[in-house]
Amino acid sequence: MSATGSRTLPARVDGFTLIEMLVTLAVAGLIAGVAFPRVQNSMTAMEFRMGAGQVTEGLRAARAEAIRTGAPVTLAVQGRALVIGAGEPVALPASVSVIAGQDGPVTFYPDGTAEPALYRIRSRSGGSVRERRVTVFGSTGHIAESGQ
Repeated sequence: MSATGSRTLPARVDGFTLIEMLVTLAVAGLIAGVAFPRVQNSMTAMEFRMGAGQVTEGLRAARAEAIRTGAPVTLAVQGRALVIGAGEPVALPASVSVIAGQDGPVTFYPDGTAEPALYRIRSRSGGSVRERRVTVFGSTGHIAESGQ
């Protein structure tokens, strides 16, 4: 106490109280709990688009190679990979599956035509299923996508 009878207050210490830290952690946990499923869904959707794009671009590359070289070129689906001609397998994303609507690989010819083919690209995430179809029209060799 001072001579006048008043007390001096201790110097203020900056920092957080335990309760403030717990409230902050609880709010951060709630935000993470809401955001994580959306981020995971976005990643699966991105893998699906990437896998469908790989199939479409693989078919276009096989057709272009047949026209360029003047020799037939095939595209085969082997498990979770695409194989163009005698090339190395190109892996598809793990969450994507490709189902060929025909037996064996599709063949593209030097005049740009092809054997007709249908590929269904699928991805499952939670309870939802995404599917895209890629069609090869035989008489023209045109490649078209449809679906999600």
